[in-house]
Amino acid sequence: MNDSKTPAPETPATPVRGSDWAVLAADASRLPDRKLLQIYRLLEQVGDKPEVSGAFEAMRPRLVTLRPPRRPALSRLFFLPVEDLLDDAGQYSRRLNRICRTTLGPCWQAVKDRIPAALLQSAQREAAAADLRDGVAVASICAPLWEAGVTALAAITAECQTNLKYKIGLFGRDDDVQRQLETIRQVLVVAERIEKLKAALPARPILDLAELHLDIIRANLMELGREDAALTQPLLLVLASRMQRPGELLRMLGEVRLGGTVAEKENLTREMSGYVVGNLLRQTAEFDRENPLVSGDPASLAAAAERLTDGLNSVNDTVQSLRDKDITNKMKNARAEVGQFVLKNICADVDQGLHAALFGRDGGLPDDATMKKAEQFAMALRRSSKLAGALGIQREVSAKISETRQQVVSTTQASLRAAPRNRDGTLGADGQRTMFNSLRIVEILSGSDEAERLCREWRTQFR
Repeated sequence: MNDSKTPAPETPATPVRGSDWAVLAADASRLPDRKLLQIYRLLEQVGDKPEVSGAFEAMRPRLVTLRPPRRPALSRLFFLPVEDLLDDAGQYSRRLNRICRTTLGPCWQAVKDRIPAALLQSAQREAAAADLRDGVAVASICAPLWEAGVTALAAITAECQTNLKYKIGLFGRDDDVQRQLETIRQVLVVAERIEKLKAALPARPILDLAELHLDIIRANLMELGREDAALTQPLLLVLASRMQRPGELLRMLGEVRLGGTVAEKENLTREMSGYVVGNLLRQTAEFDRENPLVSGDPASLAAAAERLTDGLNSVNDTVQSLRDKDITNKMKNARAEVGQFVLKNICADVDQGLHAALFGRDGGLPDDATMKKAEQFAMALRRSSKLAGALGIQREVSAKISETRQQVVSTTQASLRAAPRNRDGTLGADGQRTMFNSLRIVEILSGSDEAERLCREWRTQFR
C-alpha cells in the first residue's frame, strides 16, 4: 500500500476584477498620504488597463490635493516630439505642418497595433522606472518606440491611400489627416535628436539663446544636413514653434552649410519662412477668438501683441531677402492682423476701463487694487504705442492716448475744483490723493516731463 498522498490540485489564481481595483482604491483613500502615494505608484505600474482607471477615479479627490507626479501614458511619450506642433480642433490651421489633437487618438490606436507588444511593454516598463524630467533619458528610452512608429506610420499612410474603408474607419473622409500623419512620421525620424536638443535648450517660449545654445543648434543642423538636408525641416519646425523670435532660427539657417544644392537650401528657407509667418498669423487668429488665456486682461493682451510683433520683426530681414510675393503678402497680412488685434482688444475701450477704475461711478477714491487696475490699462495703451510703428497704426494709437489723457485731465480738474479744502485753503487729503493718482496715469501715458509740467500747473491752480 502506498502511503504517499496525492497532492491536491492547485487552485488557479482568480483574476483581479475591475470592481476589486476600485474597492482597493477606495480603501487606500482612507490611508495616510504616504501610504496612499505608494499604492498610487503601484497602480501606475500596472499600466493603462481599463479596469485600473476606475481605481484612479476612486482616488482622484485625494490625488487632486496631493498632486503626485503622474507617469505619462505610453501614447503621450510617443507623441512627445510633436507636442509643440499640436493645435486644438478650434484653432487648427490646414496646410501649415501643424497637427490637430483629434488626430492623435485614432493615430495611436492604429500605430500600437503595428508595434510589437514586447517593444511596447519594454518602453512602458523603462519609462515607469525613469526620471521623466530627464529629457535625455526619456529620448534614449523612447528611441526604439519612435523608430518603430516611423515604420508603422508609413504602413498606415500607405493603407489609407489604397483602402478607403480603413481610412474612413480611423480618420473619416478628411484627406488632410494623411498630411498630418506624414508630419508626425517626419518628426519621429529625428525624434531622439529633437528631444535631446530640447533638453539642452531653455524652456519654451524661448526668449533668448546664449552662444552655447546657438552652437548646439548649429551642430545639430550641420550633422543632419550632411546626412540629408530634408531631415533638418522637422527639427526646424519644432524649434521655430518653441521660439518667441523664430527669425533668429531663419538667420542661422542662412549661415549654416547643409548638404544638398543651393536651390534645395533656398527652398527649405522659403518653406520655413512661410511656416513661421503662417504660425504667427494663426496665433493672432487664436487671440481674436477671445482666447481665455488672454481675454479681458489688458496686461496679457499687450504681452500677446508684443510677442507676435516681436516674432514678425525677427523674420522681416529673411522674408525681404527671399523676394517671395506670397510670403511678403503673408507678412503684410500678419502685421495687419496684429494691428487690428491691438486696436480692437486694447485700444477700443481702454479709456472707459481706465476712467472707471480711476474715478469710479460715484467719484470716490479708488483703493489700491483698483488703482493698480487703472495703471494696467494705461500701461497696456503705452505698450501699444511702442508697437504702433511696426504695425502701421501710429495715428490711431496716438489719437487714443491723447483722448484718454485729456479725459483724465478734464475729470481730475473737475474733481479738484469740487474737492474739500483745508482751513488754510489748500487741497485736503482726498484732493491731494486724486491729483497724485491722475499724475501717475499721465506719467505712464505721456512720460514724466508731461506729468511734472501738469503737476506744477495744478499746484498753482489749486493750491
